[in-house]
Amino acid sequence: MNTVLARAARQAADPERVQRFLGALAGVAEAASLARFTPEQARCLAALASGSQAQAEEILNTPELLAVFADETRNSRREKASLESELEARFDRDGQELKTIRGFRRFHLLRIAIRDLARLGALPEIVQELSDLAEVCLEAAWRLCFQQLAERAGRPWHQGPSGRWQPTEGCVIALGKLGGRELNYSSDVDLLFAYNEEGDVFRGAPGQGKSPRPVMSNHQFFQRLAEAFISEVTRRAPEGFLYRIDMRLRPEGNGGPLSRSLASYENYYAQWGQTWERMMLIKARGVAGDRALVGEFLEMAQPFRFPRSINPNVLAEVAAMKDRIDREVVKTGELDRNVKLGRGGIREIEFIVQSQQLLHAGRQPFLQAPQTLDCLQKLVQYELLPAEDAVMLGEAYQWLREVEHRLQMEDGRQTHTIPEAPEARQRLARLMDCGTAEEFEAAREARMKGVRRIFERRLKADTPGTGKDPGFPPVFEGFEDEWRRLLTEHRFRDVEKGLQLFREFVEGPGFVHVSARTSNLARQLIPRLLALCPGPGRVAPRVPSRGADAAWREAGVRAPLSDPDRVLTRLESFIGGYGARGTLFELWNRNPDIFELLALLFDRSEFLAELAIRDPDLVDELVISGRLRQRKASGETLRDLRHGIGDADQHLWLRQYHQAELMRIGLRDILGLADFEQYLEEFSALADACLRYAVEVVVRRHRLKASPFAIIGLGKLGGAEIDYGSDLDLLFVAPNSARNFDRLSKLAIEVMDLLSGRTAQGLLFQTDARLRPDGEDGRLVNSLKAFEEYYHQRAQLWEIQSLTRARAVAGDPNVGAEFEVLAGELADFSRRGGLAEKFGVGWPAAIHAMRMRIQRERTPAGREDLAIKTGAGGLMDAEFVAQVMSMKHGWREPNTLRALQRAEQTALPGGAELIDNYRRLRRIEGILRRWSYEGESVLPADPAPFYRVSVRCGFAAPEAFRAALADWRASIREVYNRVLIPAER
Repeated sequence: MNTVLARAARQAADPERVQRFLGALAGVAEAASLARFTPEQARCLAALASGSQAQAEEILNTPELLAVFADETRNSRREKASLESELEARFDRDGQELKTIRGFRRFHLLRIAIRDLARLGALPEIVQELSDLAEVCLEAAWRLCFQQLAERAGRPWHQGPSGRWQPTEGCVIALGKLGGRELNYSSDVDLLFAYNEEGDVFRGAPGQGKSPRPVMSNHQFFQRLAEAFISEVTRRAPEGFLYRIDMRLRPEGNGGPLSRSLASYENYYAQWGQTWERMMLIKARGVAGDRALVGEFLEMAQPFRFPRSINPNVLAEVAAMKDRIDREVVKTGELDRNVKLGRGGIREIEFIVQSQQLLHAGRQPFLQAPQTLDCLQKLVQYELLPAEDAVMLGEAYQWLREVEHRLQMEDGRQTHTIPEAPEARQRLARLMDCGTAEEFEAAREARMKGVRRIFERRLKADTPGTGKDPGFPPVFEGFEDEWRRLLTEHRFRDVEKGLQLFREFVEGPGFVHVSARTSNLARQLIPRLLALCPGPGRVAPRVPSRGADAAWREAGVRAPLSDPDRVLTRLESFIGGYGARGTLFELWNRNPDIFELLALLFDRSEFLAELAIRDPDLVDELVISGRLRQRKASGETLRDLRHGIGDADQHLWLRQYHQAELMRIGLRDILGLADFEQYLEEFSALADACLRYAVEVVVRRHRLKASPFAIIGLGKLGGAEIDYGSDLDLLFVAPNSARNFDRLSKLAIEVMDLLSGRTAQGLLFQTDARLRPDGEDGRLVNSLKAFEEYYHQRAQLWEIQSLTRARAVAGDPNVGAEFEVLAGELADFSRRGGLAEKFGVGWPAAIHAMRMRIQRERTPAGREDLAIKTGAGGLMDAEFVAQVMSMKHGWREPNTLRALQRAEQTALPGGAELIDNYRRLRRIEGILRRWSYEGESVLPADPAPFYRVSVRCGFAAPEAFRAALADWRASIREVYNRVLIPAER
């Protein structure tokens, strides 16, 4: 033995072993090759012999491997691209065979082991290089297996959306340590296999004409491919084997198919995915096959593995997982010696990191990191983990991973347990740079106890409970009578159906199997739902003018559901539309406000409920994004709308945006985040913005320089009082220089069609242009001069009255401003020379006569007390008071409430009470219209729906609601009579 090797042996961690190894090596290797070893190469050889009996035997069995010590790359990490190039060169030289890949892996595994044991690379470098080596080998093996199967059986194909045949691709997804680029020497590789779509395998390419007969289905092809791949990768051969493959993390575990389509994975994770599956997908990464398909898989899995919201009970679940590991996985007597699964081991560090990722990474994409060390630093940056904890965990993780490597490298076995034999412990201590086994044990104990303390503090302390509520039976079987009593107390009308629906809510419909965890999540939601229902001891508060919901909040209780039966039915429909029962229940438990909001939504608005069921993401997106608390003006809405100006289908873009805004405003209303005046303003701002945007679209479509007309809003649009289901009363006014009014009318029709044209997505607003000169017989667009002549010469009094609510909304701003001036002059009956002289001093009496005619003709027979708009003392009384007062005094105030407030401050006895009662009726009208999004103004006559409206309006008893309505309307009619009736005497 030469001097260089002898000196290296004496300085090694296990000199005696190295001496024996060198003696054996001298008998199989050329003396000349050993004589050429430099001191650095000798040190590396001694380090390898000390730390890995398995690798030393590899060299003794294959002395050619000594060439690795001359490989200069041992001193630095090899990049993945370099490894790929080298393997391709070997293929060119030795042939495209699996044995080539095995020889390649054996060489580089030895090279990496030398770098590790000789301290030529830190742990992050070593595990990444091990991972890159595995990825290169698996990619090459997958490619060869795919080619071999395709040559024998044909290629898989599927039909795209257009019906054209497309090749079906497959891919391999790595999980666990390979997915996170943290691979061990003896790690199993956790894999999933995926393919694009279901289809068929053909020996030739299918086409438009007669296609060849299919050989098998795509599922069969990729199942066979997975089987062949696993067999080849795990098979032991003279050149060694590649990797052990673990498929137990796939959907349905050992009982599930080896390979699935993307749609199958999506359905499984949505319906059945568990917390542990979320955690294992955090590290998911493509390692072989089609990279575009890998991207689709990760995009599909993104909402599941990084949920925007998740039940905080997930911490308790993770802690329970670790408890099961402690009981079931770790052998008796090894719990404190297992550096991976034991108390304070590597797995606890990973669980700490991954639990925080589950809680926060859905909202903080920066945390979506697969590497444990990297994510520890990011948790500190987001102040989710104290810096001192991160330092301690990071140092312990690297130290324990090095111990794990030393244990596995000895015999090439998958072990994580500290040996009991004293000589083995001593050698391990030396390999970890500890002088004695006692020093090593002290270092290990300090680190693992530190990890355990943090684990218990982060995952076991103050974790939420299971949510079980003693107020309702824990199961249904055998407790039906208790459930019936409970549902009766909470005002369910059909108790038997309610019992069935609650059972389906927890256990799922009969055709769907629901996991125990999903059922538990459902049980946690039941107390929240029952708390919203009417029940014993719930007393309704006095309702202020600003709304019933506000009154309930001030009383310290929630406004009850008016129809628990319907809410429960709607919830089940929503769950069916959402499709991912477990994911949805997690979201609701994590954000109970979303669940309670949905219950209120389903109770308060049939229209918005249908919208939510058709598009389940609308509600949780609004809540999670914080947009529910945003109040939007027309300018901001118009800026949003302009993002879609380039869309080919403007009808679709407008309706999609409008639906989202309807939901936002409706939920703000239901939650009481906007009182009725605010939500009217927001609806009006939405209508204004949609009209302005529609004009911009038409101008752009016809390449006009500017709008050729102004759009004037009348009625509720003019007064900025748009409510649920309100029509938009419009006038189209062109400048006096305008020509070709037929063309202008066509442009106006295009504008109205963008808003009121019926499509599969419905419409935005009904538009009504019948208040133009000569009504439906008149021209749609008229010049400013034509309007002026018409109002002076032929207009009736009610048409002049309508001008009190005229407001320029969209189009040419100059023409709009001129029309507003004209409308103000025409409706000012206080000025001399105006239209007051034309209609005479009896004009208020004429308006009163018109009001009485409307009351007679538009109020349903026998339902006078229910007609809150047209009946005596209804909304129309207050509106007429506002308009008549504006005409008398020459006020320019289109908004009814502001006009009444101005009147109350100047010349209206009883004005304050009128305003309060007008607010109350407007609120009731809004609640009524919110249900169906129709222009309803008559309360239901049937007792059951009348009761439900009563509850929505803040009354526990319909009789109290009727009495309050009668009082409010009598007060309004009294003020109305003071303003309009004296004028006719």
